[in-house]
Amino acid sequence: MKRLVLALPLIAAACSTPAPPPKPVAPPPPAVVVPPKPVTPTDWRDKPYTPGAWHYADRTATYGPDGAPPLLTMTCDYGRRLVVLSVAGALPSLTIRTSYAQRDWPAQAGADGRSQISFAPADPALDQIAFSRGRFSISAPGLAEIDIPAWAEPGRVIEDCRS
Repeated sequence: MKRLVLALPLIAAACSTPAPPPKPVAPPPPAVVVPPKPVTPTDWRDKPYTPGAWHYADRTATYGPDGAPPLLTMTCDYGRRLVVLSVAGALPSLTIRTSYAQRDWPAQAGADGRSQISFAPADPALDQIAFSRGRFSISAPGLAEIDIPAWAEPGRVIEDCRS
C-alpha cells in the first residue's frame, strides 16, 4: 500500500495534460532618440574656422580653400615697408577681431579689386594678429565673417617686413 501511495502522485502527474507553452512576447519597439539641435555659437571665438588653410610663398600668406581665390591675403610690401592685408570686394572698412581687441580699419580699393589695409611693420595690431589666442577674424558689412586660425604664416609675413 505504501507503494501505491507513493506512486499516486506520479500517476496523477502522468495523466494530466501538459501546460501550453508560453506565448512569445513581442519585443518593445526601439526607443526613438531625437538628437539635440546644434547650438549656434554666438561668440566669435567659439565659431568653427572658415574652411581653408594657410599657404606661404614669397613674403605672402594666403588663407582659403584649395583651388579657390584666397579669402585673405597678407603681403609684405618690402619696398614700401608695409604689411598689406586684403580681402575680396570693394569695402569701405574692415573689422579685425583678435583675443586682444577689436578695431575697425578704413580700407582702400586695390588694383586687383580687393579691399586692403596697410600697416607699418612695427604696428602693435600686427602682433595682436600674430599672437591672438588660436584665431582672429576679419569682417565687414557685405563680407561674410572670416574666422581664421592664428598659424605661423601671418607672423612670418610680419617678420619678413621687420627684418
